[in-house]
Amino acid sequence: MDIKQSISFSAQLQSADNTPFVNFNGSVDESAVPSVNYYISNQDVYRANTKLFRDSLTTFQNTVFDAADKKSAELEATTTEAPAE
Repeated sequence: MDIKQSISFSAQLQSADNTPFVNFNGSVDESAVPSVNYYISNQDVYRANTKLFRDSLTTFQNTVFDAADKKSAELEATTTEAPAE
């Protein structure tokens, strides 16, 4: 059996009146490759909150990318370690 490991992220963005309008999903796979997606569930609220959406998307992407960078550094460290004697 080949078990794969990944890191998952999710968030739901809400307007000032607590109306949800965007769902974010992201992941980092075992090779440190990031993936980020979003779904706009309420276009009217989205149009009224475009700046909030864009700022939140950047924050979400940075969170996923930071995790990918960390995973990449971990992978690099395990491949560059000297073998034990």
